[in-house]
Amino acid sequence: DDIKCRFSVDEDRIYLTGLSMGGGGTTWLGLTRPDIWAAIAPCCPAPPDGTIDLADNACNLPVHLFVGDKDFLYKTALEWKAKYEAVTPRFDYIEYPGIGHNSWEYAYKDGFIFEWFSQFTRDLFPQQVKFTTKWFQYNKAYWVKLDNFSPGTLAKIDAKFTSPNTIEITTGNLDAFTLNLSGHPMFNPAQKATVKLDG
Repeated sequence: DDIKCRFSVDEDRIYLTGLSMGGGGTTWLGLTRPDIWAAIAPCCPAPPDGTIDLADNACNLPVHLFVGDKDFLYKTALEWKAKYEAVTPRFDYIEYPGIGHNSWEYAYKDGFIFEWFSQFTRDLFPQQVKFTTKWFQYNKAYWVKLDNFSPGTLAKIDAKFTSPNTIEITTGNLDAFTLNLSGHPMFNPAQKATVKLDG
């Protein structure tokens, strides 16, 4: 928000990267607020505890993960690789043989990461939104907002347009939510909408 106040920013082309603890911060910020970023690139990340519970939030987020196979965080990176491969339609992974906890020297070489980022623009209206949270501070993503749940307990929603004006939703530990569909290309407010909730 501070940067947007001072510079002209294309909000559909905001990217996030960081290394080590910064890679953990990239992962955390990317997954708690996935609708801000066009893509993220964590490098040898050390994410905070509990971050992996939010992996599904990368459903619409391109991710590039970098790590050296001699890094003390290598096993953590492999766990994240498996998670991202299961949920992210655009996931890239580079593993550097013989490299320890300095893989950023290779990941950022010759500005490679900027070239990779430039492929992507943010989609505020994806067909499907998967979102998990346990904090009201982080309670929205794209066109879905989680309105009521028990703080500290993981609340989940999976909302998907199956055809125009038809949405199927499954939830977990969630008492109330809002769909903000104005502007979505698969929603016509002049026509009846059908929502199928938890079967």
